[in-house]
Amino acid sequence: MKFKSSTGQDIHIALTSGHTHLIPGDSDEGVDVPPIFVKEALARGAVPADVETAEPNPGKTESRSDLIKAAIEAMLDGSDESNFTSDGKPSLVKLRQRVGFQVAREEADAIFEQVTSAKPE
Repeated sequence: MKFKSSTGQDIHIALTSGHTHLIPGDSDEGVDVPPIFVKEALARGAVPADVETAEPNPGKTESRSDLIKAAIEAMLDGSDESNFTSDGKPSLVKLRQRVGFQVAREEADAIFEQVTSAKPE
């Protein structure tokens, strides 16, 4: 499977088995990542090559919670049921793909609660 960096920086992966892999930050089309590295690649911020990541805008800085809120709102407006878990919470994998960084369950749930309580039914 092909992966790319969500931040534009190189992602160095080293496993305890001694295996290493590099995902270059300047690769827009992504690089093939062997299956043994996939879990660690995702944990370090790599995203599948076919996922669009937001381009950084140096003129405007958004807070972490603003980025998560915007991503959750976009997930709610979409029709992809895989954006949410079986209990109706945002999928952390899909959320990470949208924002480009790891989001803790507690953080996602708190922002999801804010968004859904403010959104008219």
